[in-house]
Amino acid sequence: MKIFALNLCLEFVVNDPSQRYDIPPMSFDELMGYFFKGTDFPGQVFYVAAEKNETFADHLFELQKNDVFRDIPATVKVVFASQRAKEDFLSPWLDRFKLVDAAGGMVQNEKGEYLCIFNRNKWTLPKGRVEWLEPVTEAAVREVQEETGLQEIQLGEPLIKTYHTFRRSRYWVFKTTHWYRMTADSGQPLTPQAEEGIDEVSWLNKQQWQDVADETYPLVRHLFEQEFSQSLN
Repeated sequence: MKIFALNLCLEFVVNDPSQRYDIPPMSFDELMGYFFKGTDFPGQVFYVAAEKNETFADHLFELQKNDVFRDIPATVKVVFASQRAKEDFLSPWLDRFKLVDAAGGMVQNEKGEYLCIFNRNKWTLPKGRVEWLEPVTEAAVREVQEETGLQEIQLGEPLIKTYHTFRRSRYWVFKTTHWYRMTADSGQPLTPQAEEGIDEVSWLNKQQWQDVADETYPLVRHLFEQEFSQSLN
């Protein structure tokens, strides 16, 4: 399970006895020692041993809240002794957040291009909040229609769920986004939803996406990495 805290990614994994670590999982204090050095960590992965105490949960929650640490482009893999230990940790940890569901689409046209939006100086994919009692599939299509101006959209299979955190007023939100594959005709007019801060809607092919990949969020970059099955670096 990967949880994106802006540029920082927290990944919760179960220890695999067959996994050989070049360096054994470190303690949380050791991780903070690296982070406080202020060195850049683009793409680096840190393995941290999960601890069975409330203090460790507090530390991880504070880590994802801190703007300085959220801006570190690294992955922290929290290693649990068992699946049960992981589940026992995650359930109460998530209770610290307000849980929100969203839905969106990775839309392709007949040319194999992807529908992208330029929103608040980032290239990303159309998505939005699921309304009360609204089916997730309907929310996904509706949000794509509203944000891009497309009207004729064919809903496909579920793609992936992604998770990220952000601050909303006095509380922290944990958002689960349900992504679906969709198809649409490229001949339809595109209209960016200005009231949502969307400046541009465009069909991008794989090379065009790679050219703007640095101008996006790590979560969306992860989606396209999964789609292309290769690194975009």
